[in-house]
Amino acid sequence: MKALPHIALLACFSVLFLVGCDANLNAIPGPPFAYDDFGTESMASELLGPKGKDTQVVARFGSTNSTQPAGGPDVRYVGVGQAMNHLRHSVRKLHKTPENQALYQRLATTYSRLYRQYSSKRDAFMAVPSASYGRGGMNRALMMPPMPPTI
Repeated sequence: MKALPHIALLACFSVLFLVGCDANLNAIPGPPFAYDDFGTESMASELLGPKGKDTQVVARFGSTNSTQPAGGPDVRYVGVGQAMNHLRHSVRKLHKTPENQALYQRLATTYSRLYRQYSSKRDAFMAVPSASYGRGGMNRALMMPPMPPTI
């Protein structure tokens, strides 16, 4: 009978661990992005790898995984900050011609969707008091630097 509370506690910890291991835990809400939301294949392949058939991109607060899975749907994971920097860099390289206006608008829409999530998480992160004081403390603004609201 004394082992029952220990077993229940172990079961609770294992469930919490499995929930924490979910790949989409820090994914931004809403439908996933299309591969073309990050530009043409020549632009996006640097960030997402080669384009596959029906490639979907999930933006999350975590690391980027641009390898195509062996089986199942083609889903790529990209870090929100890295994706925003990539979009800003792609727009700077884009020539300002009328033919590129639709591509620019698509990149700007993707950036604004990412910016809403990034800024809300950054504001919450910066609003709490710091746990470290003195010379050994880390500047939290360096962990999540401010991003411009538009491209």
